[in-house]
Amino acid sequence: MALDIHRLDNNEYILGLDDEYYSCLSTIFEQFKYSTGLFIDQYGKITLSVKNFEFLIKLIDIYIQNTDLNKDKKQTVKILEFRGLLNMLIKYDIPVKLYGD
Repeated sequence: MALDIHRLDNNEYILGLDDEYYSCLSTIFEQFKYSTGLFIDQYGKITLSVKNFEFLIKLIDIYIQNTDLNKDKKQTVKILEFRGLLNMLIKYDIPVKLYGD
């Protein structure tokens, strides 16, 4: 399964989250669901705004503060990589659509 991220305005492909990548972010996505009611899953479709990205970054920062990042370096790399993507989307004000398989 994969979760594909596309620009909302022109449907340009940005990034695909495979099972492993999604799994690394699942803790963040669960907290996002709990806090907002919006569910980022591998099977559905969802549109996310820049405000959603800002909140996801806050959740990532909280996770980083409360977690031993040396336990799972692969997960840490994926989370930080995703945080960088969110920062870029915020900087250029790019809302996205996420498509699951």
